[in-house]
Amino acid sequence: MVLKGLSEACERILGLDKSSSVLCVSHDDADGLTAGAIIYRALLREGLTPHLRCIKRLDLEFIQGVSAEEWSIFIFSDTGSGQLENFDKHILEDRQVIILDHHETTDYTHPNLTHVNPHLNGVDGAREVSGAGVSYLFARELNPDNRNLAHLALIGALGDVQDSQGGFSGHNKEIARDAVDAGLVLIEKDLRFFGRQTRPLYKAIEYTTEPFIPSLSGNESACVQFLSDLDIPAKKNDRPTRLIDLTDDEKKKLTTALILKMIEHKIDVKTAESIVGDTYTILSEKEGTILRDAKEYTSLLNACGRYEKYGVGVGICLGDRGDALDSAMSLLEEHKRYISSCYEWINKNLDSLVDAGEVYSIHAHGELSDTVVGTVASMIVNSQILNPVKPVIAFADSDDEVKVSGRATKELVDKGVNLGHAMLYAAEKTGSEGGGHDIAAGAQVPHGREDEFVKHINEKVREQLHGSG
Repeated sequence: MVLKGLSEACERILGLDKSSSVLCVSHDDADGLTAGAIIYRALLREGLTPHLRCIKRLDLEFIQGVSAEEWSIFIFSDTGSGQLENFDKHILEDRQVIILDHHETTDYTHPNLTHVNPHLNGVDGAREVSGAGVSYLFARELNPDNRNLAHLALIGALGDVQDSQGGFSGHNKEIARDAVDAGLVLIEKDLRFFGRQTRPLYKAIEYTTEPFIPSLSGNESACVQFLSDLDIPAKKNDRPTRLIDLTDDEKKKLTTALILKMIEHKIDVKTAESIVGDTYTILSEKEGTILRDAKEYTSLLNACGRYEKYGVGVGICLGDRGDALDSAMSLLEEHKRYISSCYEWINKNLDSLVDAGEVYSIHAHGELSDTVVGTVASMIVNSQILNPVKPVIAFADSDDEVKVSGRATKELVDKGVNLGHAMLYAAEKTGSEGGGHDIAAGAQVPHGREDEFVKHINEKVREQLHGSG
């Protein structure tokens, strides 16, 4: 299925004078950075000179700011679908806008707007295509030579965890074929660890949260002992053993033991077996380096985004393997330490988890950065510590507002939960902004209105699960 609006978006670009001023705006996570890099490279190929800005959040203030600048056309990737009304008020009267997004939205038309979004085609933007994927499909439609950017779209999709069921589906699967056919990516079945190429094996297990491995995820010493009990050597070739260093027999033994451990802890067989699935090797990168494995690539980009070093992340996507990569590696080490502290914070603050009825809520206040509150919500909802399992709504202070992130599981979504709709509903009730996907969503809430926000989230999730009656 060709997404509605792709041809029209291409016509807008091909109709531009080469001297046209083009502002590209993208989100600041791995999906957004890869989306921005794809658009930037594709426009350069057409002889244009685009400018790229990556942002934490697209809001009215940002839109008003750029509307006062002299741009011929605006392109929003991995963002924009939730701001149609503000575009109408501040930009569309005299300038063109192209939106290439995958978050839930409404259909809206304007002569100066081209809105490409999978949800407008009945395609699931939470699982079947990411922001980078939509951007790639546009770039490929614009010029077939842009197939050489397919690997970036896969990295973006992995950043949004769109492979959570062990592989890709929908448009992501189509993009994966492009990447394989172009000789960019090798896809093979393996343990879906972060750090296959670079991390010591015990650290790769420790940092695995999807699926969460009871007694191992977040527990370094337990992971070391687990591998010792399996007679898997701690070192090979005078360095800590990595996943890529294991023999086939060692890998089979490890896989079986991990699945059995999860099943012993009451995790369903399908979820336990999802620890094995498609893995993605970037063939142009050196073996044993962090960029060789697509999932590790996403972790590097997320670190760049979370520390607001957007140019570093985009530079890596565009091929900088010098200063940008060095900077990103330093950011990643800092980010790893911070994520480890998040595990510790969760363990120390489980008593602060509030059962609000249909959801759980937890508030980090100023103890954690707002840039990791979504990660914290994911860790909790996937940890198997919740009984029963419900969506998790996490809060953290963010300047003059409170950042909110909600996470659910695939099983909850299958039962009817849609956190994107629930966040939008609660945001409207509290005079704030929010939205996202069914399984992951976010908002910004005024200080002091967190309890009210949770109340409205609870109302909407109850309605989704049990009906309005």
